[in-house]
Amino acid sequence: MAKKIILLSLATAFMAVGCVAFPDDGYSDGRYDNGRNYGGYGYDRGYDYRYDRERDRQRWEYQQQRNRLEQERRRQEIERRNWEQNRKNQQDWEHKRNDAERQRNEQQRYKTQQERQRLEQQRQKAQNDREKRAEYDRKKREQSRDQAKRNTEQRKQSDNRRQEQNKRWNETRRDQNK
Repeated sequence: MAKKIILLSLATAFMAVGCVAFPDDGYSDGRYDNGRNYGGYGYDRGYDYRYDRERDRQRWEYQQQRNRLEQERRRQEIERRNWEQNRKNQQDWEHKRNDAERQRNEQQRYKTQQERQRLEQQRQKAQNDREKRAEYDRKKREQSRDQAKRNTEQRKQSDNRRQEQNKRWNETRRDQNK
């Protein structure tokens, strides 16, 4: 067992020394590039900038997608506000129209009622006028009858007087002629 542990330790040490002695930095002569510090390594180990460009592109696309979503959200919010405003305006307009129609109906009803009252007053006045006329005509007929009776009586009286006078004259003449 001790042999296994020693062999494992030697293998680990050899591998660790080999990694440090022969780094994979992209240079065939084993130099280090101390001019750049990418990701805290202190040297460029054959860094592929395509990963940065891909990450930048993904970040840009993500930002564009967020911008589009934000614009869409704002557009929907504006559309919702406009819809609510239009609905409110429509309701206000309908309310005003209904109020105006109700008021017009009330005015029409009032005018109709006034017209009925006027017609009823005219009818009542015409009825009263007819009754007064009928009463006037009745009184006039009564007066005419009374006058006719008086005239008849006066004529009778005057006829009676004349007859009496004529009788007296006749008697006086007869008396004179005899």
